[in-house]
Amino acid sequence: MSSPNFETMTTKQLRAYVLENRDDQAAIHALADRVEATGVKLDSLDQLPEVIERKRQRP
Repeated sequence: MSSPNFETMTTKQLRAYVLENRDDQAAIHALADRVEATGVKLDSLDQLPEVIERKRQRP
């Protein structure tokens, strides 16, 4: 099975995909790249869940 095209997904779709497919390293890296493109600097991929959770809690 091939991975979806992460470039065509919205960030919201990609975030949902990562939450459903936590072992998909390519998806995790694609999401981390998008997060960093918004100005949030990640020191490691371990910070990604925290960033996602903060985003979810915003009104």
